[in-house]
This record gives sequence, structure tokens and C-alpha cells, in this order.
Amino acid sequence: MMLGLLWIFGSYAASIVLLHWCYRRHRDTGRNVTHFLLITHNNQNQVEWYVRSLLFFSRFKGREVHLTIADEGSTDETLAIAEQFRKEHNLEILAFEGMESWDEWIRQHEDKQVIVVRLANQDSLVTAYKTM
Repeated sequence: MMLGLLWIFGSYAASIVLLHWCYRRHRDTGRNVTHFLLITHNNQNQVEWYVRSLLFFSRFKGREVHLTIADEGSTDETLAIAEQFRKEHNLEILAFEGMESWDEWIRQHEDKQVIVVRLANQDSLVTAYKTM
């Protein structure tokens, strides 16, 4: 009886070690990171909802996402809301004044998977969730 118990505990321990080894091997191979660029302009009503739901669904599906919020001169509380998220999560906030800054950002991220969402355009919100 004692030998049977040792076999059961040994098999259980070996399966745990194997599972952890497979997890670390999969994690270290580098997962595809999806980068979202949210373009805002006076979108205080949408930005919090969109960022929270995007982070929730990415965690739910086990995918890693990076968020960049690009503001085009908002005069409402959009940047204040984005600043709160920057403190809590890995979020980048940019202010694009001209085409030169857009071109520079695109050059830095041209080898990555980037989804650009303009929050003023509600049609793009639906397609962004379908790609996740």
C-alpha cells in the first residue's frame, strides 16, 4: 500500500514539474504583443470604458497588449483620465502636433502588430475587438 501511495505522489509531482517546465518554455519563446494606438480628441466619455474593456478582454483571453493614447488637443478631461490609467497600467500618452511626430512613431513601431483606433469613429471600435 505504501508503495502505491509513493507512485501516486511521485506521478503527481512529476506532472507538476512538467507543467511548469512547459509553461516557462512557452512564456520565454516570446508571445505576440498587440499594440493599440488610441487616437483621442475630446473623448472623455469613451476613453475610460474602452481602456478598461480592452485590458479586461486581453487578460481574459491571455493576450498581452500595450496601449498608447495619442491625443489631438483635447480640451476636456480625456488626458486626466488617461493619466490615471498611466499610473495604474503600462500605458503611454503622447501628444501629436504634426505629421512629423506621427511619422516618427510609425517608424518606431513598424515591425510590430499595431491596431489604430480613433475613438471618435465608433465603427472602428467593433473591429478592434474582433481582432483580439
